[in-house]
Amino acid sequence: MAALSTKDLDNFHKAAISLKLFSRAELNDDKNRSLIEKLYVDPLPNDHVFKTLLADNTTFIIGRKGSGKSTVFQRVQHEIRKNKSNIISAYMDIRNVFEASQIDPVAQTKIEALDVAMSPDQIQRFLLYKRFLRLLISDIRNELKSQVDQSFLTRLRERVSGTSAEVFAGLDLLITKLDNPDYEDIAGIVSKQIKKNNSARHDSKATGSVNFEVSSTDVAIGVGVGAEVSKLGEHADEELYTQILMRIIGINDIISEIQKILGALGIKRLYIFLDDFSELPQQALHLLVDALISPLARWSDFIKFKIAAYPGRVYLGSLDKTKIEEIQLDMYGLYGGSGVAKMEEKAIDFVQRLVEKRIQHFCKVDAEVFLNVKLNEFWRTLFHACMANPRILGHLMLYAYDAQLIYQKKVGIQAVQEASQRYYEEKIAPFFATGKYKLALEERSSIYSLKELLEKIVSRARAIRQEGSRDASNTRSRPFASHFYVSHEFDELLLSLETSFFLTKYFEQSDREGVRVSIYALNYGLCTKYQIGFGRPTERREDRLYFVDRKFDYNALARSYIQENQEIKCSECNSEYDLSMLPALKMLHMSCPKCRKGICAVVNLSQKYGDVIEAIGPELLLPETELGIMQTLYSEKKPMVAAEIAGDLDCSGQLVGRRGKNLAERKLVERTSSGQVYSYTLTEQAKSAYFSDPTAGDLDIADSG
Repeated sequence: MAALSTKDLDNFHKAAISLKLFSRAELNDDKNRSLIEKLYVDPLPNDHVFKTLLADNTTFIIGRKGSGKSTVFQRVQHEIRKNKSNIISAYMDIRNVFEASQIDPVAQTKIEALDVAMSPDQIQRFLLYKRFLRLLISDIRNELKSQVDQSFLTRLRERVSGTSAEVFAGLDLLITKLDNPDYEDIAGIVSKQIKKNNSARHDSKATGSVNFEVSSTDVAIGVGVGAEVSKLGEHADEELYTQILMRIIGINDIISEIQKILGALGIKRLYIFLDDFSELPQQALHLLVDALISPLARWSDFIKFKIAAYPGRVYLGSLDKTKIEEIQLDMYGLYGGSGVAKMEEKAIDFVQRLVEKRIQHFCKVDAEVFLNVKLNEFWRTLFHACMANPRILGHLMLYAYDAQLIYQKKVGIQAVQEASQRYYEEKIAPFFATGKYKLALEERSSIYSLKELLEKIVSRARAIRQEGSRDASNTRSRPFASHFYVSHEFDELLLSLETSFFLTKYFEQSDREGVRVSIYALNYGLCTKYQIGFGRPTERREDRLYFVDRKFDYNALARSYIQENQEIKCSECNSEYDLSMLPALKMLHMSCPKCRKGICAVVNLSQKYGDVIEAIGPELLLPETELGIMQTLYSEKKPMVAAEIAGDLDCSGQLVGRRGKNLAERKLVERTSSGQVYSYTLTEQAKSAYFSDPTAGDLDIADSG
């Protein structure tokens, strides 16, 4: 190959970085001008994903981390600012808002000291809801003001006398009211709601009055309740608090005022982009939909929500499904409508278009200057390695840059394989290595239970590989063993492994008995590490059915795992139920039939790793985000600022900053001022406590040769 100049290498590095940018990291040039319109590559022909999200309705865009949800958000917002004079948009990082809305320990202590009819936990949730919504609306206002100042100032001056600051005085007043609300006696709301619930149940009655006075620093609560109230159930309680909350804050009045202010500018629609929706705890996610999204979608034709979510983590509440668009960004959701060969062809084309466009823009040359694209299987190999996920593709390009390009060697198939294995070992496998330090015992047990399941799957794949390679006389037997199929009933079981990229749902197909099944692919880097042939034979037409060969039927394996590692348990009385009871319990909304108070849940147990989990001292347990920060610092082996760490964790820099401060106080990271930001470095204490075993993420698999 011709020698690459320093400029060539730097430009390729920029192209790779642009693909792995996280969440809201903007695609800008050196003059801070947006590049999103030039660089955007739609996964579907005719910009179908972009146009669907731009349409005038509430839309869920669903995909795993790095699948391009935030990139599509950026493209749509850019189009709105550029060409849609009657629409304005607002972006919300919901996870960051939720983190910022947590009740401070001082307020919590005061609440817990009160002897009131409502439990301290109920009051705490009530105050959390209020703060959550206040921050949500405040951030919407800030985003609106920023966009109007930057993009609509000329039009404002033409239509409105005065300055833009005067125009936004109304919004400023709304925020002031939220900061200093006039709380009312809500006895009527409480009584009315309880009476309504009692009427439906015919088993309780209640009267009472509740007065709240809350500030950002103090909590003063006066409660007077006379009640004969039976247990109304979790859902009834949530409905009650939601109604109280909405009445106190006056959501309707706030939105009406915003609409009035923006209507004066000729703006007829407000698109609210909600990112990291699925990162919320279940309770907060339900609150967001039930108390804000669903009511506003019903009441106001002015607001359209655009929501980014993970597969299996979409809650619609009372939203009308017939009025909602859903866009799937993962590979099968995008291209699975035709045969497996067509699906692969479309996904490969997307990967190729994505890489070529980035290289052409940043490097001003064709991709073949850096990549050995003339190899027959190059683009297919790159597709297998990233599964059409843009962020993973960016990481692979960076790893290939480190291993090949800086040594003046083109990136070929072997380089892609090595990059994929490195990505697996550094970014995916640590899910197990750090999982044993998570706060909740149920989480730790569940993670190691999933490790057992993955070990069984990989061991089976390696055994199939060996059987195929020994049977040289049978031309239908090939050492491809990366894919397997299961009944749809096991999709939920595999969802966590899929979300963490150990698996990818590859296709749906009818098996040899004509039953529709889900086909999964093991991670390409995992297959490289454990020497499992990836893919399928493609020489003959009948090879399209290779994935549903009976040897790839893993249904028995999945059933055996469930019987050995799962149980159903009540949260209140600890009653245990056989897994055959699950359908019946679901009809009861998982309420315990024995105590009628608790909620039953499927619990994952780790028989194999029980001793490992129990051996972890409580002083080492940390929340998931803190563990993620340390893992990133460990794998990158360099000081990093919050924004860089956030890129790995798919969260905001503000969140990393808050959690990084906590880690610094525990002497697990060094937090050093670096200009206007802080840089973080892992301490020796953290390395010794959490990363002393370099094989902690490896799978325990019997050697099958």
